[in-house]
Amino acid sequence: TLSCRFSQRRHAAARNKSDSANEEARRLLARMQLPEDAIINSPSFELSMGQQQRVAAARALIGAPELIIADEPTSALDHKVRQTFMKLLFDEVASVGATLLFVSHDSHLADQFDHCIKLSDINRANKCDAH
Repeated sequence: TLSCRFSQRRHAAARNKSDSANEEARRLLARMQLPEDAIINSPSFELSMGQQQRVAAARALIGAPELIIADEPTSALDHKVRQTFMKLLFDEVASVGATLLFVSHDSHLADQFDHCIKLSDINRANKCDAH
């Protein structure tokens, strides 16, 4: 809920979806299929990589941000959890009208997005003539 402490707008948005920022965090954790007590009371180093990724996603989504930047958010998730995560991500983005920038090496996810850009298409070094 840290982002809700720094942003009155995000705090108000979290309270609009749930009774409080803490309740909104619990809602997001439940949607990510994370056992609330085990997650909230555990230091991050005790969580699996997949759990850490899902907690990070819930943290990023709390308070209805206008822009969500997700860099390889599914890399440590198994197929079933990945599908659950993607549904939550798209549901939350749609519910608040957020913009999602999603980076992934998993080409199987590409068909779920409106626009896809391959890094090879934009990562072209300009050739300079040294003469």
